[in-house]
Amino acid sequence: MSNLDPALQQALTTYAAHDRILYGTDFDGVLAPLVLDPSTSSPIDGSVQALREVAASDGATVAIVSGRDLATLRHLSGIAEDEPIVLIGSHGAQPSIPLDTGEVWDDAAADRLHTVVDALEQVVAQHPGTRVERKAAGAALHTRGMDGDVANEAIAAAEDAARQLVGVHIIAGKNVLEIGVLDTNKGAALRALADHVGSQVICYLGDDRTDERAFEVLPASAGHVTIKVGAGDTVAAHRIHDSADVLAVIRQVASARDS
Repeated sequence: MSNLDPALQQALTTYAAHDRILYGTDFDGVLAPLVLDPSTSSPIDGSVQALREVAASDGATVAIVSGRDLATLRHLSGIAEDEPIVLIGSHGAQPSIPLDTGEVWDDAAADRLHTVVDALEQVVAQHPGTRVERKAAGAALHTRGMDGDVANEAIAAAEDAARQLVGVHIIAGKNVLEIGVLDTNKGAALRALADHVGSQVICYLGDDRTDERAFEVLPASAGHVTIKVGAGDTVAAHRIHDSADVLAVIRQVASARDS
């Protein structure tokens, strides 16, 4: 017996009945519980296999969409390159298949990235315990595990530094602030993927502020299903509580596609 809200169960049933669907999910905080050391993140038991079952159904496309760089996302998720599941890293800047998101990497973007990394390294030097993660189209300042006041000071310093730069975009998340040099986001990436594969409707699960960009472009009135995982303000149409609910959602979609 599912513990999912009846309204969500009905929305998933209606969604899964379409001929061509796109099922998208964030990684950290959704497929993989948040942990102190991000390098040790791993999907909840059964979740990847359930995603594979959805992907194996005719007309279904599955995507894992993350702020992680593509190589790290592939390693942590365990999704092999020859599997049909699409991986989209760096908030949409690194899809595992060619997608037209309207953004182009060029010398100017490379120069902006170098400037962003330098700026964040200066923040790290002034706030011990923080760390910089360089990505394909940006860099992130991580504060997970730090004292709240110290973390907030570091994030504020990173935001101030970003505002001094031209052609960059601030992406705020849980215990992290990313500065991107391309105007990509999860919503644009999902819509581009749906256009690419011909999906009629999209279901997307996310837990972070970066996922709101996806929720915003997937209205329920068009048949899309948006699901916020955990607490916090959201524009998503539905909310679930934890990893057990995440697995229940995937399994319901897999079961509906198999029937």
